[in-house]
Amino acid sequence: MEKRMSTADRVLSILGLFTAERPQWTVEEIRSELRLSASTAYQYVGSLTRAGLLVSGKAGRCMVGPAAIELDRIARQVDPLIRGARAALQELVGASGAGAVGLLCRLYRLQVMCVEQYVLRDPGFSISYERGRPLPLMRGSASKVILANLEARQLRRFYEREFPASVARRPEADWPSFKEEMRRIRRSGSVLAVGELDPGVMGISAPVFDEHGQILGSIGLALEAAPVLADPSRLKKLRTIVEQAGEVATRALRCA
Repeated sequence: MEKRMSTADRVLSILGLFTAERPQWTVEEIRSELRLSASTAYQYVGSLTRAGLLVSGKAGRCMVGPAAIELDRIARQVDPLIRGARAALQELVGASGAGAVGLLCRLYRLQVMCVEQYVLRDPGFSISYERGRPLPLMRGSASKVILANLEARQLRRFYEREFPASVARRPEADWPSFKEEMRRIRRSGSVLAVGELDPGVMGISAPVFDEHGQILGSIGLALEAAPVLADPSRLKKLRTIVEQAGEVATRALRCA
């Protein structure tokens, strides 16, 4: 049984090689990267190709195949976060005024991924939170509000993985300081971040929890920062409606 699981893990690890920065790989490159024998590499790639998860292109280079698109369509139909929070996301954008992008993001392998966007009209700016693109948990409001609501063990694991090198340079980034900052974010109910991912763009996000009270993702807005920061009453209203959207989405998931 262990051998069978190990083989499955190795086959699936091939898919993890394909990124937007490097979307094509030869079988030889896959073999070298994952330290597989030539016969094993061809066997695994053949299995993924027959399943439609990979396709062969020019010069024997492999690319992600159409089965991934089919799976994406199914995920959008059945993902409880998308189904439970889509209405709240649309209502949030409608209440926010012109020029806002609504974002629904999900925790993914100690990263965050945008799983749904909603706009009423072209906001006139682009954002890094593209649907399907993994982003770090320490940058942007959609990420930070998820990070702050991780279980204690997950949060400590994230800290130990991400911070050892920085602690030597920044003594204030020790574990007690980091934990207290996360506690402050949890108490605030939402996170505001300006220009952390895209210049001139602000994000406001609130947590969304599953039926067991565990952090599932975040819901929020991306807006042009300058006009909002110049209007404190509007900023206060936006934070309020984002926090309300998080509560509505959480209730919808618990009742699903």
